[in-house]
Amino acid sequence: MPVSETERGQQESAEAAILIDAIRRMPEHGLPLSVYGLEEAEALTGEAQRAALAQAWQLAATHLARGYLDQETLHPRTEPDIAEVNMYAAVSQKGADALVSALSLLAPQHPSYIALRRELARQEAAMNAETDPGKVRLHTARIEQLRVNLERWRWLPHDLGDRSVLANIASFDVTTFEKETPTSSYAAIFGMAQRQTPIFSDKIEYIIFNPWWEIPDSIARKDKLAQFQRDPGAIERLGYQVLDRQGHQVSPDTIDWSTISPETFPYRLRQAPGPNNALGQVKIMFPNSHNVYLHDTNDKSLFDSEQRTFSSGCVRVQNPLDLAAWVLEDVPGWDRRTIETVVNSGEETRVDLDQFVPVYVVYMTATSNSCGDVTYLNDIYGRDKAVLAALKALSSR
Repeated sequence: MPVSETERGQQESAEAAILIDAIRRMPEHGLPLSVYGLEEAEALTGEAQRAALAQAWQLAATHLARGYLDQETLHPRTEPDIAEVNMYAAVSQKGADALVSALSLLAPQHPSYIALRRELARQEAAMNAETDPGKVRLHTARIEQLRVNLERWRWLPHDLGDRSVLANIASFDVTTFEKETPTSSYAAIFGMAQRQTPIFSDKIEYIIFNPWWEIPDSIARKDKLAQFQRDPGAIERLGYQVLDRQGHQVSPDTIDWSTISPETFPYRLRQAPGPNNALGQVKIMFPNSHNVYLHDTNDKSLFDSEQRTFSSGCVRVQNPLDLAAWVLEDVPGWDRRTIETVVNSGEETRVDLDQFVPVYVVYMTATSNSCGDVTYLNDIYGRDKAVLAALKALSSR
């Protein structure tokens, strides 16, 4: 039996209501509702409304899949990504319910994201029920912190890989995951306030036991030069080598360090493996433009501090041989006994991975444990404010 115009109109209205309701729930992800133009869409009818809701769905899908903000610039994404446009064209043929289902699946499915969403709802309910202005402010602050960290989760790949490493600057730890389940966690040291560890993703490609430390030029100029000027004997005592720019070794006895400034520093520096080596017994490499990697340290006492911002940007890991053994689990011939033998030899040894392991260096100031309980952390680098301001830029909420 043919569908009447009235019935078709009712069906279209019902489907529009389903889409509007789904998009109206974007604040449950910490996203600003005002950017989706729902008030304008609700005032329209027919083809004009369908086009407006398609645009709203595509933009919401882009925000859930890739983030509301561009991670590098923090500019809001105001146009839908082509991938989500294409998805809408394909899924919309199955009806509004299929679009709603697809939208929910575009958001991160990681347990931590889900826990933060649950905590956001709890904080908002508590704030709405609160009458004490001081407590209301505390809930407002927690809600803002949760919105910032939900956005940071959306910046990550939604599939972190079968085996992955997540280094969280704000919680001073490195955690290994198998699928979405944490398997081990290590205390870690990150960059000083003036040499902050950056946020980025890469893949572990190889591990070096008993590494030489090829000292970055900036550290050589800013730190080591001053150290050698105070104590020239530290060069040989701590196992450093001085090289000219052609790679030829230079005797420290021939250098008058007092005549050299950071601007005129003409040498390369490296430190031999051994108990004084700043990298300790192992470094875990994922070559990147930041020259940041995971490594051991010869100063274990630093792990006793609660706030561990002591490095020049790299990530120092407590018990790094345990982490190295986990990374090498799938590499034939590299069990823990082999690792100990190689380390005890004192010889620099490189192990390449056949299957690279994803590593994510993140800055999450709200985290969850395996039970879904959320912990709020100090914003040690003061990065939350910029993300929050950008989230609010186009939103009246």
